[in-house]
Amino acid sequence: MPDLAIPDRRSVQVNGLHINYLDWGNEQAPPMVCVHGYTGSADAFNAFARHFRDRYHVVAQDVRGHGDSEWSKEGAYQYADQVSDLAGFVDALGLQKFTLVGTSMGGIISMAYATDHGDRLERLVINDIGPDAEAGSARITQNVGARPEDFASIEEAVAFRLSMSKNLRTRTESDQRELAAGVLKEGANGGMQWKLDPRYVTDRVTNGAPARPALWPVLEALQCPTLVVWGTASDVLSEAQARRMVSTLAKGALLPVADAEHAPGLVEPDALTGLDRFLAR
Repeated sequence: MPDLAIPDRRSVQVNGLHINYLDWGNEQAPPMVCVHGYTGSADAFNAFARHFRDRYHVVAQDVRGHGDSEWSKEGAYQYADQVSDLAGFVDALGLQKFTLVGTSMGGIISMAYATDHGDRLERLVINDIGPDAEAGSARITQNVGARPEDFASIEEAVAFRLSMSKNLRTRTESDQRELAAGVLKEGANGGMQWKLDPRYVTDRVTNGAPARPALWPVLEALQCPTLVVWGTASDVLSEAQARRMVSTLAKGALLPVADAEHAPGLVEPDALTGLDRFLAR
């Protein structure tokens, strides 16, 4: 029987913004913090959290400007802003030592967080992103800038999202709808609109993705076990960069997810097998 657990939706005040997060319970278990990608929300980890919630206290945040977190009035969407939010978020929750999982943009945030807080990481999972930008990052920026602003219904929105993502087409219908609900809200006309701050989208289309901090030195210094997840059909993380990351890390391991484009959902059979093994060590 499928796990139908629903998380608690909570928020904390960080850097003057309300940061929404999903709490999957089991607070006596080791904590795990999840940070989503540019086009996602905390709900991107729902199926993943249901798999691991018996072993971990899983919390997933909506990054500022995304999901149900507050938009920055100043348009402050640099990685430094997001890293500061993550630092404030884990402090607000009282997490001293935890496992950190970051997908795409969330992986950059997670690696940058480790610059000054690597000693607080029990383990790190970097999902399909590296220190160096590759061609797929520009593709994502342009796709987001060109997508429709609203949809007549959630069904229409789901259909559009499926047309843009091979990975989504492998998910169950309930997963597809749940993932869509995390990034869409009801508009004034009764249709559906994106939750992502449009100013963030416009700035990124005009100026490109925010410059990544220097992350190779972070990986060189990082001492916690670190898993690099690589979608073998990804145009955001190449095999060459993924293998360089693993060789740079003191305790690095590579997890290829066969035929997955950017970014694996971390619920594919390959991904769950590798994650179960990595997190059980």
